[in-house]
Amino acid sequence: MSAKGQVEISGEVIEGCCRNDKKCQKIVYETYYKSMYAICLRYSSNADEAKDLLHEGFMKLFKNISSFSGTSSFSAWIKRLFTNNCIDYVRSAYKKYIHYFEEIYTEETNEMMYEEEEEISQKAVLEAMSKLRPDYKIVLNLYAIENLSHSEIAQELGIEESSSRSKLSRARAALKKLLNIG
Repeated sequence: MSAKGQVEISGEVIEGCCRNDKKCQKIVYETYYKSMYAICLRYSSNADEAKDLLHEGFMKLFKNISSFSGTSSFSAWIKRLFTNNCIDYVRSAYKKYIHYFEEIYTEETNEMMYEEEEEISQKAVLEAMSKLRPDYKIVLNLYAIENLSHSEIAQELGIEESSSRSKLSRARAALKKLLNIG
């Protein structure tokens, strides 16, 4: 087990995957299915889309597993691979969104989301997040879930730090509205 409680895959299993050994691939798939699906679900609009991202992620994983250098844990490497796959997907979806719809920007405040006294279910939050604009969703995920700084988000997405802050603020406001908070 790794420090965060994630089971680590042995070097033998990784080598087997490099040789396209189906038994080794099955071990990796069964070990990481749930945690990678959770990542995909956070970046997608619905469960079907998340399953497509999951499938695509595992295809990329098995195609590129020989590039795993071992300098980080396999769990960290696979998480980064799936996160990048999801980011690529959201970028693509956002470009399509921009192409078909004209953006309307409204001035919103930079207020932070505070925990509310009433408990909001994880399902309700995920459903609300799925309704956010793709660019808001990706910044919110990278900041709140992946714990990246605005500087890191800006570098990852090729935007300005101020854009990252603005999109996060707008994402929070939209999420609060969708959840009927404040």
